[in-house]
Amino acid sequence: MHENIIRLLMENGVQQLYVTNRATGEAARKMAGSTPSVHCEVSINEKIAFEIALTGAYASKRTACVFSTEGLYEALDPVMSSAYTGVAGSFLIVAVQENDEEVTPLGFFSKLPLIVTETEAELERAVRYGYALSEEYKIPVIVQVAPGGWAGGTQEPVAVSEKTGKNKASFIREPGRWAATPKFRYRLHGELNEKIKKISDAFETYEDNAVIRKGRVGLVTDRLSRLDFYDEDASVLRLATVFPLPLKLTQSFVDEMEEVFVVETYPAIELQIPQRSKVRSGFVNTIQGRPQYEETIQGFTVVRDRLGPASSINMAHGIKKLDPGKDILAVTFEDHFFHSGMPAFINTLYNGSSYVVLIMTRQRQDDIKQVLGGFGFGNIFSIDTIDELARFQGVGEPVVVLYRGMI
Repeated sequence: MHENIIRLLMENGVQQLYVTNRATGEAARKMAGSTPSVHCEVSINEKIAFEIALTGAYASKRTACVFSTEGLYEALDPVMSSAYTGVAGSFLIVAVQENDEEVTPLGFFSKLPLIVTETEAELERAVRYGYALSEEYKIPVIVQVAPGGWAGGTQEPVAVSEKTGKNKASFIREPGRWAATPKFRYRLHGELNEKIKKISDAFETYEDNAVIRKGRVGLVTDRLSRLDFYDEDASVLRLATVFPLPLKLTQSFVDEMEEVFVVETYPAIELQIPQRSKVRSGFVNTIQGRPQYEETIQGFTVVRDRLGPASSINMAHGIKKLDPGKDILAVTFEDHFFHSGMPAFINTLYNGSSYVVLIMTRQRQDDIKQVLGGFGFGNIFSIDTIDELARFQGVGEPVVVLYRGMI
């Protein structure tokens, strides 16, 4: 799938491409070959990749990032400002859904246009349309790639579009836009609202927004694959353009129906429908595993990174302060620890909390020990099996456990 995405981006003239997966990066470099007009780079995390790609788009380049849907949330800080600053070139963020995490709430939340695709043909149209939209309205565009509906096979190297050589770097000196200080934010907010209205109008005729008229009960969804358990006699409005909603198309469909169910994991579509008296939620519960705070391992209550990279560390600290007698295990990854976990753990030490941090590692155990040792922390242990966690129950001080594996 990732090679097909890279191919599509190159065929559509991407000049700067940033990823966080090394295998994806190697595939991109191989497909770009010796073409000097395409720069491919592997960044150490999504925030860095997003900010560099956004900077390239500031300088009038055609840029892109390829992340997982889960990974895009790790770049939330720059994502939230990018709609206001906009771009001078064009910027496409491709978020590949590798698990249950979706980015559909991010469109409404960040004010960035968001298109959902289910098939390779839909993705081809979304990439082409997304770049055109980004250039016309000077705003980044998010494309979510849903799993399924993809043809397998390895693609041959592609010839890079001639368009890649046409956008020369040119930084437009406009401090009120790129700095987006409070003085200018009000003006940018007005401009952004106008952009969103125009994009909503443009989405009225987007090719993959489709109406299937049958009965007087309506289903509105961003994916037809969600409707397997619904009445086949219901009418359907499939909206690929989740944000901003094509309001005329959507409201017209709702007005025709006696009752409407919005079938989505998060209420990204539902909250944008102006008149909702006929609208009912039909949320799809796809969250796997046990709910937060119900998972236990070796007598520990487990907290995972549900709110962002290394968020488990802050959450564990908060829970421990509220319930000092509870044995808490904060589970995170080595990359998450270096992304956001270090300041969180320093805050733990400063405020005298005591719980166990389990860091799942691959190759950076020594780096973690060196960093923690740099500010005088020595309670670091390596384990070979999860059963060994039991010996850390009831500790009265913070402990870091390194585990080369996954749980």
